[in-house]
Amino acid sequence: MKSSDSGDSIQNTGKRANGRGHNTSIDVAKLAGVSQATVSRAFNPASKMNPSTRQRVLDAASALKYAPDAIARSLISNSTNIVAVIMQNTTNPFYATVLSKLSIRLRSMGKQILFFYLDDEGHMKDLIHQILQYRVDGILITSVTLTSDLADTCVDFGVPVVLFNRYMNTPGIQAVCCDNVQAGRDCADYFFMKGYRSFAFIGGHDEASTSHDRRRGFVSRLEERGIYDCSVINTPFTYEGGRDGFRRLLEQEGTCPKALFCVSDLVCAGVLDCARFEYNLKVPEDVAVIGFDDIELASYNSYSITSFVQPMDSMIDRVLDLLLSEKQPSESTNLTLFPCTLKTRGTA
Repeated sequence: MKSSDSGDSIQNTGKRANGRGHNTSIDVAKLAGVSQATVSRAFNPASKMNPSTRQRVLDAASALKYAPDAIARSLISNSTNIVAVIMQNTTNPFYATVLSKLSIRLRSMGKQILFFYLDDEGHMKDLIHQILQYRVDGILITSVTLTSDLADTCVDFGVPVVLFNRYMNTPGIQAVCCDNVQAGRDCADYFFMKGYRSFAFIGGHDEASTSHDRRRGFVSRLEERGIYDCSVINTPFTYEGGRDGFRRLLEQEGTCPKALFCVSDLVCAGVLDCARFEYNLKVPEDVAVIGFDDIELASYNSYSITSFVQPMDSMIDRVLDLLLSEKQPSESTNLTLFPCTLKTRGTA
């Protein structure tokens, strides 16, 4: 049947076209004057078609109170078009931005997110088994890692898993990260170039590959430059963690090191407020501070944080390639690293 792109509007009759309990795509096709295949494509944002034709189909669907049956479609195609996302650190604006960008990208591809908040890492096993019941097309895990047993379970089910900003040496589990080690080294070089000679690292814990690698790169580069007494303060990835970490640093050292590398911008904001308002230190005159992630707060005049920028869009592109590609990755490594860039502002 030939499609019509005329501007004629389709009235909302509110009636069933065929007297059955629900209207179908056949009814929509008849009312819109298009083929049934055109109706299917109109509801797929990734499909290419004349915008006026798509709108005519959507108008007809609205008039008939029709919506595609995603469950039935998944049974036919053997694909749910759903990607599960597991996230633990939802208070970090960086991951909130990742989630929103990922959702927009997936929606443009005709796919949806099924979001799961992990309140405790001990619940990961139950969560993974719950997710697998939904027959998702892939699983993205941020800010937390899998055990090898759970990784094997996902592989056995044939569900691709990608870790974002975490990695593990398990066959079949892909990971996408920024090059945290190199960023730590670049931070040490930047501070050294600015003339600083006393240092500290604040934030995170060794169980998180992000903080472990940022600290390792920073400390190892300082040691290559002859500095062996860099203080390390482990804290949560939070604003309060930064405030508490700075207090502990001064209690431990007696005086404030001249240059601080913080594991994230949230931690950095806590460090800055504690340094300025509790200890009356000037930044960067008394102490220089560098953060990580370049969240929106970092650009505010009240903070103006010098921060490492992760290429989020490129990283998300790679995640989607790994999750949704029909071909298995041919790379010999299961880790994809992206370089960071330093955005200089007022704190260093």
